[in-house]
Amino acid sequence: MKVAIIEPNLVDYTGHSFSFVSELKQGFEELGDKVEVFMPKNSTAPLSGVKVLPRVNRSQASAIRNYSNIILDIFRFARVLRNIQRRFDVLVFTSADDPRTIGGVSLIWTKKPLIFYFHAPELYFKPMGKSLKLLKISNELRRKPVSFITPATLEQKFTQDIFFKNIRFFPEAPYPLKTPPRLEKLQNCNDYYLGYLGDARKEKNFTSLIELIDAAPEEIGFIVQCNPPGIGYYEPGIKEGVEHIKGLQRDRLFIFEEPLPQKEYRELLNKSSIVWCLYDESQYRDRVSGILLEAWSLGKPVITTSGTWMAKQVEKYGGGIVLDTLEVQDILKAIEEIRGNYARFSAEAENAGRILYEKNNGVALARFIKDIVRK
Repeated sequence: MKVAIIEPNLVDYTGHSFSFVSELKQGFEELGDKVEVFMPKNSTAPLSGVKVLPRVNRSQASAIRNYSNIILDIFRFARVLRNIQRRFDVLVFTSADDPRTIGGVSLIWTKKPLIFYFHAPELYFKPMGKSLKLLKISNELRRKPVSFITPATLEQKFTQDIFFKNIRFFPEAPYPLKTPPRLEKLQNCNDYYLGYLGDARKEKNFTSLIELIDAAPEEIGFIVQCNPPGIGYYEPGIKEGVEHIKGLQRDRLFIFEEPLPQKEYRELLNKSSIVWCLYDESQYRDRVSGILLEAWSLGKPVITTSGTWMAKQVEKYGGGIVLDTLEVQDILKAIEEIRGNYARFSAEAENAGRILYEKNNGVALARFIKDIVRK
């Protein structure tokens, strides 16, 4: 089978887009399929592929221009897709939470299977309502099922409200996790670091982390990766927080303001004793956290927020603590509880990581997609 993997946000090696696409590509290849990756024209990602998709601009000014020109982007996307679909048996859109993707597909005529991977459908579907209506109309004319897949588990009522006739929905899709190699074990029981990995965003409650750092005793160290998110600039109030912690006089506070290559990122994760997953419940109710999966693959316990996808995993497997609030004293108490029982929490996390990796890898997702195509 000839597979086209289409990733409109694959700009460089940072974020989860690069690892997601890399692992899925490798998964298809291990199953004997021919794969080609399509990415933006300005991509610098170290991955073989074709750079033909509309450019992604990461600046606040260009973001405003992109919003005003989104219709042009949709037409550009459609023009590229018309050429791609002629050469491949199936088209896989790995970041379908993007109105340009849905809008562009709505304008092409094809009988080829179209697979859309939605990372957080409940979060993104409502803002994309108009694009989804276009897809509904074009799909009914096409008479070929479009498949929406997601790692989330959604209530039937939600899917009935959102999904249209002739569009198939497949929940609980694998997430193509790359398992980091196990590095050194934590040696000193007093040498604990809380790790905040990834970019600095409001939805990851970065400002609550700042409050925690201000209040925490010196014996607790912090590893903070706080580069701007993929849009290229900080949300209001976040940059001030970054500047604040840069000015603190803490010996055990390590700050990383730039995106990191995968090897360095994994080393940073491995040096973290406990990993921050205290994300906004409204944003992560049905949204998989790659950071939790990566942390558990290294036996790193997490602290997370109730009501999130991460909380459901902790409640099922252990390997962390779920909090109902973001009060500093509650977070400090959770850190102390994990420190006092670190061997147990770490063993639970490592066991959960093994269980989840059996499902969440590139080969598993490639098989999942191929099974859909055969139906």
